[in-house]
Amino acid sequence: MKLFKLGLLVFTYTMLIALPIQAADSEPEQDTNKDLIMEEVTVTASKREGTLKDFPGNISVMDNIFMETRGVNDLGNLMRYTPNIYIKNTSSGSSIVCRGISTIDTSLFSPMGLYVDDVPYPMGYMTNQNLFDVERVEVLRGPQATLYGRNSESGVTNIVLKEPDNEQHNKVLLETGTYRTARLGFASSGPITEDLLFYRIALQGYTTNGYNENILDGDEDVTGEKTFDGRGTLRWTPTRDWDIFLNIDGANRDKGISALRYTDGPNATDRYKVTSNENDKAYEHELGQSAKIKHSWSNVELLSITSHRTFDREHHLDSDRTATALGYSDLDTEMDSWNQEFRLISTDKSALSWLLGLNGRYEAIDAGIDMTHVLPALTSTRSGDSEDVGYAGFGQATYEIVQGLRLTGGLRLDVSHNNGKQTYTPNTGAVSYTKDVDATEWLPMLSLAYDVNPHITAYSTVSKGFLAGGFNFYSATDEDSFAYDAEHVTNYEMGIKTNWLDNTLSFNTTIFYMDITDKQVREEVPGGATGVWKFTNAAETHTAGIELDGRYRPIPELQFIAGFGYADSVVDNWETEVGGTPVDYSGNKVPWAPEFTYNLGVEYTHKSGFFANADLLGTGEQYFDAANELKEDGYQTINLRTGYQTDNIELSVWCSNLFDEAYAVKQVSTAAGYTLQEDGAPRTFGFTINWRF
Repeated sequence: MKLFKLGLLVFTYTMLIALPIQAADSEPEQDTNKDLIMEEVTVTASKREGTLKDFPGNISVMDNIFMETRGVNDLGNLMRYTPNIYIKNTSSGSSIVCRGISTIDTSLFSPMGLYVDDVPYPMGYMTNQNLFDVERVEVLRGPQATLYGRNSESGVTNIVLKEPDNEQHNKVLLETGTYRTARLGFASSGPITEDLLFYRIALQGYTTNGYNENILDGDEDVTGEKTFDGRGTLRWTPTRDWDIFLNIDGANRDKGISALRYTDGPNATDRYKVTSNENDKAYEHELGQSAKIKHSWSNVELLSITSHRTFDREHHLDSDRTATALGYSDLDTEMDSWNQEFRLISTDKSALSWLLGLNGRYEAIDAGIDMTHVLPALTSTRSGDSEDVGYAGFGQATYEIVQGLRLTGGLRLDVSHNNGKQTYTPNTGAVSYTKDVDATEWLPMLSLAYDVNPHITAYSTVSKGFLAGGFNFYSATDEDSFAYDAEHVTNYEMGIKTNWLDNTLSFNTTIFYMDITDKQVREEVPGGATGVWKFTNAAETHTAGIELDGRYRPIPELQFIAGFGYADSVVDNWETEVGGTPVDYSGNKVPWAPEFTYNLGVEYTHKSGFFANADLLGTGEQYFDAANELKEDGYQTINLRTGYQTDNIELSVWCSNLFDEAYAVKQVSTAAGYTLQEDGAPRTFGFTINWRF
């Protein structure tokens, strides 16, 4: 609570200094240079077009110009520019951590929702999407259960794609870099029949050797990656009232995953030097189809979104990470997901705006892992599957009580039935079990926003969310260790959104407190073998903090950006056993939750076309285990980019992690007490061409 009180003080102070500045600035001078004014950003995060101040919560928006200027090609790198957002991207999986709400390391699902053009991407493995040919990315913090089809516990990342229209657009991307890295992309969109039928296509290939070397055979491609992904859209507008989109997308990824190395003990190696006697590989295949049908009346819009996604990941991994052939694991996970959503939205400009939605889903998962070891007692197989059927009704309405004062309320009813089964086969014989995980959730939200003047908006919000329960496919041994229930969060936040100095400076502040009950955690199975875990709802935690972000353009050619997020994620109550000994983790930090994130950047563009930008990106300390024994102290990297651009072409050279900062993205303790670590990316250089025609 000390941090929350400090945040409240900062919030109040910001409000007090903003008022007199805006009062003095309420009547701008007539000769203000219009080139200085930052354009108001249009967002669709609330499922209708609006501006940042219209959304009753903290939201970050980064458009395609922002991404191209900084050479951001995937979601993981983009999130470093957003306060209190961190993408855990490791060989064991990915997840988006928002405001310190993380999840179990091997969980299949992320507490933060991810959508691409209104289509949900539910699995954590899908998190680090490429961002080629993207219009913008909207990041919403806090539960969004009353706006989006699928529930999200900590927030939503909404990737908005460009809609094809009568304008012909073509783009080619060519990029080369160190570690034999190359990226080639092509995008094209335009009319097939003017005013009636349009197309958009985007294709991208990516290859790299990666930066790790296997010291056993000198192989420098053990964390290499070869990826090809594509997306196609047909848009049909038979009348002014109908807008129909048919989409297909897919990706094939061949990924080296030999990233873990020992930092201590007899098998310790230096940074980026790994040891493996297996061909560590992961193969991912992803395919999606969707149909969006929109019909508009004078004051109402009806939208239907039908989507289907399949995902398959297989991996083979040296599980002991030594030169001796002791053991390896083979994993196979497949998902087949169907989602149907209907949304009815008001479109008039009256004092009352509203949204009503229905969502249904069917999700089937087949998951198995084989552990092979020279010791028969450590050899086992697990094969399981689950079927999840869920329905939800949700709605949200905003009423302008008086001019500038808006009250927003919403409610979601979410019902789900998830049935799972598994067969576990150790050397002593097979054991089969089945379990149901059912849930009915009522999730309300309430927000009050006030436009103090045209330049300042203050708001406060209370909302609820949850992270669904599921199944422990990779380490369960019986029914008790197989299933776990949902965790729940209540979010409280207050914020102000401001623009100063004739709209050349914007500054936003948010403070929040999130109370998490029934926290999903990993615990030892009493008497179980090495690596046998169960997932339970044994912990109570909270996270409190502050988020600051701003932009300033003192002259048309120069712009500064800055952001800071602090999230104090603490275990309030968690008592368990480790090795048969009672342990109390209360007061510890929540694993996989960085204490803070920050970014500071400057961008200069000369009228001749030459440009340069520099960004400082920082991540605070985080722990990788419940005992808080495995720790990354925090790190910061500097990225530089310079080049020349016209309306049609951009040529740039760049450097990421200029000073070759060393840091860990994952640590795990072995049964022998040694530490395995995955290293973060080193210094890299490259050259990029963006050609638009």
